[in-house]
Amino acid sequence: MFSKSIIWSTVVTFLFFYFVPAVFYAATTSCFEEYVLIDIMRTDIMPGILAVGVLLLSFAFVHIFQKWSGGVFSNKNGFIFGLWIALLEIISIGFIRYSTSDAFEAPFYALDGIYWLAMYTIGGVLVAFVSRKTS
Repeated sequence: MFSKSIIWSTVVTFLFFYFVPAVFYAATTSCFEEYVLIDIMRTDIMPGILAVGVLLLSFAFVHIFQKWSGGVFSNKNGFIFGLWIALLEIISIGFIRYSTSDAFEAPFYALDGIYWLAMYTIGGVLVAFVSRKTS
């Protein structure tokens, strides 16, 4: 459960999923804010709690990828895995949230879905690369 490959892949994935979204959303705030109907963001983000959540996400992402890929840590498998996770977690939930809440307009969900699709596919390739190098 805690092999060298899983630990290193989790660390690299954690760093990617923790820092890249913060930079992206800071850079694109003006683009996204025109689609926000109700601002639900915290004014005081809790970095420790965020880190725990991202660490759990990263560990699960790596662990599921390594089981799913059957030991074949190719970039193609990582990319496809990222697509499936984005479809499961972001795109489908975006449709559900848009149909049930009034916080954001449709373009927000579309742009956010595209962003996270890219993040998870890049994350999948990153996990495949690190898993291949450390196993």
